[in-house]
Amino acid sequence: MDRSFPVILSNLRKEKGMSQKEAAAKLGISQALLSHYEKGIRECGQSFLIKVADFYGVSCDYLLGRTKERNELDIIANEILSDNSSSDSNPTRKTFIKAGTLLTQLIKDLENGGSMKLDMLYAIALYKIILIQAKAGNLPKNWCGRAYVNGEVCCNSMYLGIAELAAYKAIIPNKNKKPVPEMPVPEAIKTLVAEAEDFIVKAATEQCPPVPFEFLK
Repeated sequence: MDRSFPVILSNLRKEKGMSQKEAAAKLGISQALLSHYEKGIRECGQSFLIKVADFYGVSCDYLLGRTKERNELDIIANEILSDNSSSDSNPTRKTFIKAGTLLTQLIKDLENGGSMKLDMLYAIALYKIILIQAKAGNLPKNWCGRAYVNGEVCCNSMYLGIAELAAYKAIIPNKNKKPVPEMPVPEAIKTLVAEAEDFIVKAATEQCPPVPFEFLK
């Protein structure tokens, strides 16, 4: 497979279902210049390379054909998934990381290149993890920003609930698009969903009398 910059640049645009005219407008150049880049007639400068990387959500190394991993998430996931050492006593953790990478890429593709709000969804989820783990003593309390007040971490159910509501503002409506059709479920996603559902139900039943899963929907 050709891993040259012109081919990668052209393929990324086609993956997004964009014409050269549309992509060129969003990248701030003429269609003719983009055509020259995609055909290898002209070489682009560093500033345009960075702009393209940000626009398509890939690394500069990927654009230059130096790696097959599109972004840092892919690199991290592949490093962990390729680690066959016995030091990891929880192989499910690797599956979760792979599931996160697959989900991130799928949603970014559906967003047509806009990942800022997706990034905020992840940021809020990780922020909640920081709060909970700092409260439990597993992370430094001063990592919690404004939630660290008078030597304590604000980690009550009300604040976590507000954070959850804030995350919904980061959801990008699927406007003017057909509903995404059903497709085969990747094994990593299937494992992630099953493990999460089991954990939620178990947590709920430990707090109160058994609750049917349908009630939690």
